[in-house]
Amino acid sequence: MFDSSFRQQAAAWQQQFRMRQQGSVLQRLLAWLLLGVILLVGAFFLLFALVLSWVLIPIMLFRHRRRMRQFRQHAAHTQSHAQASARSEQPGAIIEGEVLHKEEHERR
Repeated sequence: MFDSSFRQQAAAWQQQFRMRQQGSVLQRLLAWLLLGVILLVGAFFLLFALVLSWVLIPIMLFRHRRRMRQFRQHAAHTQSHAQASARSEQPGAIIEGEVLHKEEHERR
């Protein structure tokens, strides 16, 4: 039962395929030209993305390096101020405080 229905469906598909291949030369030429144009447009977009990345990557790296340089300068500036303020305090100063909660862990 299923074999005959599959054979009938396959025969119908083969017949439709044969009918489609009997198209005129003009239809085939237009189909090939259309596919060629689509291929060229895709290649153009791919090339455009490649060139755009080649242009943008150095710019992004330059910006990142500049930001990192500014961050390091700011950190060095902040650290130098912290060290200067620590030196200005009295040497040997004692910081008093109270332990509010301390967990003691025994070594096993």
